[in-house]
Amino acid sequence: MKILWLAPFPNISKSSHPAPWIVTLAKALVKHGIELTILNYSSKIEDEIVKKEFEGIHLIYVKVPKTKIDLLTLYKIRINTMKKYLNSIVDSYDLLHIHGSEHQYEVMAYELKIPILISTQGIITEVVKKTRMFPDWKIFLIWKLSSIYEKKYLPQYKYFSCRTHWDTNYIKSMNPNAKIYNIWEMIREDFFEDHFSNEKVNILFVGGKNPIKGLIELLKAYNSSLQQKGLKLIILGNCKVDDINKIIRKHHLLNINIKNIDCRGVQDVKGMIKSYEDSFCLVHPTYIDNSPNSVCEAQLSGLPVIATDVGGVASLIENEETGLLIGRDCKDIEYAVDKLLNDDRLKKYISQKSRQLARERHNPSLILSQTINMYHDILKDR
Repeated sequence: MKILWLAPFPNISKSSHPAPWIVTLAKALVKHGIELTILNYSSKIEDEIVKKEFEGIHLIYVKVPKTKIDLLTLYKIRINTMKKYLNSIVDSYDLLHIHGSEHQYEVMAYELKIPILISTQGIITEVVKKTRMFPDWKIFLIWKLSSIYEKKYLPQYKYFSCRTHWDTNYIKSMNPNAKIYNIWEMIREDFFEDHFSNEKVNILFVGGKNPIKGLIELLKAYNSSLQQKGLKLIILGNCKVDDINKIIRKHHLLNINIKNIDCRGVQDVKGMIKSYEDSFCLVHPTYIDNSPNSVCEAQLSGLPVIATDVGGVASLIENEETGLLIGRDCKDIEYAVDKLLNDDRLKKYISQKSRQLARERHNPSLILSQTINMYHDILKDR
């Protein structure tokens, strides 16, 4: 079986790494004997077409305009460049698997004469509603344009792979004739070990300074009461001390002692696991999410999770069973953190049960077989 992916797999370098759920599944498929090619675009390559090999995976990059020019042309040059290249190679493959609608892959592949499957990542149409709350107009325009393409083209496709109740219901609502396969993402095997200490008093946040992940709300809760309880805050992702200081000044969070906040930046697996071992809970007060990897990985490791009940998060967390579901108000965050901090029985129960269910949910052998069976089913159906 020869499979072609359209996926956000960056040009491999020291400064860029592919999304973990993409590379983990890709490597598993190749190991099983699938011939896999991943096609993506880049404005940073010199040649018009660049081909590479990565752990048995064939990689192809097509040169496109830089981001500013791309946006000014409403992505039309990039879309047409990719569409032209796809048409030149598509006959060599049995099936095209599109990962996400954030990059207009569904527009590039429209009307290709090949079975096409779309895996939902996030739902841009819903995400853009949240970006209105934040001041970055450029991000809003990018997401708004993506949502226009998403709403126009997703109803034109038949086959979808979804993860949660949220993305499944969305696809059903805008495309009643869609054939939907429910398959969870494949998580890196490093997280299938216990990485949780009941003795630590650090709160972990994974999401950097991205306001949609709820850092401001967490800092407000920290300013209000959590710091006074002797808790420290570990932040992973693209965020520096200067970024925290800006938030502190803008929102007048004058009780926060910056020395109690540990900005560790973007971490590899070992760094993330070290942060889990240094923490007693993960707080994820996001505005919108489908199945956030940070929550899935924490649950696999046994780290209790507190997360807002938005998007598909409730498909991952049953309240007081496999985590705590909350509102996004800082008082909700304070109450949930305090509850876990002072209830060892609940903390241990959530750690054990979430770990057990997450390891069943993200069982790599099951996900691999489901993915291959899905490919066969689509080819047979066509």
